[in-house]
Amino acid sequence: MLDFQLFRIKVYPSLQGDLFSKNITRPEMLRETIESLPSGEFRHGLTWHIGNVTAIDDKGLYFRLGRTSTSTLEIFDENEGGFVDQEFETAPYTHAVVDVELEVCAIAKKTRLSPTTFGIATRFVRLLNESPKAVEFQALFEIDEVKDPEDFIDHLKRAYSISKFWVIFSRPNAFDANEHFVKPFQQMLEASNGEKGKAELKGQNLNAETLEAVARSAAATGDDAGAWIKPNRNARQVKKQLRGSSVNTSQEDVTDEEQKRTLLDRVKELYRKVRGDAHVQ
Repeated sequence: MLDFQLFRIKVYPSLQGDLFSKNITRPEMLRETIESLPSGEFRHGLTWHIGNVTAIDDKGLYFRLGRTSTSTLEIFDENEGGFVDQEFETAPYTHAVVDVELEVCAIAKKTRLSPTTFGIATRFVRLLNESPKAVEFQALFEIDEVKDPEDFIDHLKRAYSISKFWVIFSRPNAFDANEHFVKPFQQMLEASNGEKGKAELKGQNLNAETLEAVARSAAATGDDAGAWIKPNRNARQVKKQLRGSSVNTSQEDVTDEEQKRTLLDRVKELYRKVRGDAHVQ
């Protein structure tokens, strides 16, 4: 059984140069960079690679992500009449799918590559950033864990009162950022040449329905949110936070095209649930 975790990729083109005159979109940059099969030696003797890239549909890609290294195996060779050291190359890899339009991907856990799937994701985005295509596009790639907002939102809805709410936001990229609250702050962040920002609301009893939309936006874009709430009238205020709740799915295999398509469809469905959007195709 393969265990996949969902991640959000963000693509930041340079505002300088003639990139936009070439009409290259963010999804096209992401697709072309993955399809260029980048590789990089991030540690001596360990080279990471993207390979086996295949199209699932006009927006979806399947690929493998792994590393190569040389190991020494101690063996007994009868022809040599004794013990010898034999070098051989190992290449553990894992599976991934990405929807370039949504900028969402799922990466399978592989402890031989990293103790955490997020560790594999950081190598993946480093491959993208250090690729010749990233230089050509003058683009920066970022990756964050998609978060499951349901428990956090449940606390907001059931709270007797919400006295404080905050959300972390990053530079404009995400098409699915909250239109009325998050995007204006993102634009201010970009205008001030910032990278991360935080907005905070205070009140006697903030509206949970409004906060839910903002929390879902933060969860979908890989950002964070939190709140101080009173669970009931006589309770003390407690802090609840979106951080730490990853979105995962499992599949037996991704050998054939139907399995790859099934996985990609499930990833998009999970992402639609995080966003609270019934119209993602």
